[in-house]
Amino acid sequence: MNIGEFARLAGVSVRMLRHYDQLGLLRPHRVDPHTGYRSYTAAQLDRANHLVALKDLGFGLDRVAELLEADASGGDRVVALLRERRDELRAQIAVDRGRLARVEARLSTITKEHEMTTTPTYTETSLPALRLVQSSAHVADMGAIEAEMGLMFGRVNEAVAAAGATRTGPGVAHYTEEDEGLRAAAAEQVDEPVAGLESADLPAVGRALATTYDAADLSGIAGAWQSLVTEVERRGLTPRGTCREVYHATPYEPGGTRWVVDLQQPVG
Repeated sequence: MNIGEFARLAGVSVRMLRHYDQLGLLRPHRVDPHTGYRSYTAAQLDRANHLVALKDLGFGLDRVAELLEADASGGDRVVALLRERRDELRAQIAVDRGRLARVEARLSTITKEHEMTTTPTYTETSLPALRLVQSSAHVADMGAIEAEMGLMFGRVNEAVAAAGATRTGPGVAHYTEEDEGLRAAAAEQVDEPVAGLESADLPAVGRALATTYDAADLSGIAGAWQSLVTEVERRGLTPRGTCREVYHATPYEPGGTRWVVDLQQPVG
């Protein structure tokens, strides 16, 4: 094939192919002695792919030449480098997605744009005592709560399923102030102990203010909590003790599409 066709297939410019030829990185299969036209074969696309990949990874051309020769001698260093870079990028994308979600959640909280099916209502109520099995952790970075809770609920549900334990109610998250942070717990309502999990009892609460969060995702739940506590203060009350989230519906359940979560703040 001529140089233009090869350049198109390799995803590089004709100018760069001529440059690689001059450097000895990718020689044409044949150069017409009369016209000087370069021609290439499909078999050379593999070397072109390796060369372009190494350039994309940021290697200088001297180092590219060394790595190409090493792979030509039976090595697989380019593949290993690409897999390493792929894993780094996947990890970075995950981090960036988390940051984006937190920015969007904060923006929604500030602009009051989080999607709810109804206008929030607040109800004074009492809270029942709960017997739980749970996984808990100290959380100093409030931005890490959602990710940490997801991991803990995964561990709890795996342990409950492995033990064949019977749930007596919906899943519960609860939060208690602790050492300049929170003790956050992901829990299931189970009466008997479960291996690998903490057993815990939440005492009954005589007075609390509660609201229901109903949305397609959890991006607005921080704003819902802020609105709830604002309402607590508006009523002349004071937040006290361990607050609870009771998960009546989640997208992870069969046929589930939404989050329906009771937010419960004990007050005095």
